[in-house]
Amino acid sequence: MLEQGEKLLIVHRRLFEKDAPRFFVGEVQIYENGVAKVKGYTFAKDMFTGNIKKKPDLRTKIISLISGNLIVYQLSVTILLDSLEFSFEEHGGLVLRDAGGFLMDISETVHKEDSSH
Repeated sequence: MLEQGEKLLIVHRRLFEKDAPRFFVGEVQIYENGVAKVKGYTFAKDMFTGNIKKKPDLRTKIISLISGNLIVYQLSVTILLDSLEFSFEEHGGLVLRDAGGFLMDISETVHKEDSSH
């Protein structure tokens, strides 16, 4: 199902209302029978600013795609992992972007901008 070199956004499913959002973005090293070895970066919510920040060290995680605890998005292989960052848009939506022009809205709700007001 997954090939070496493919890139993933892994979202840890929040089980409780107060669980902080946690993300991992990385490149598949090996995939077999629903389990992937993925090398990349962890992103977590900064408790002081509320922003989603990238941890500086490169990590390798072993993830189960069938665990039910993760939401996994397949990303373009052209994204630039080192420059990825999360930011909040004016309307409150959360987006993932890189320095090469990649942009993905990962908000949990739909935001509608009404220009008639």
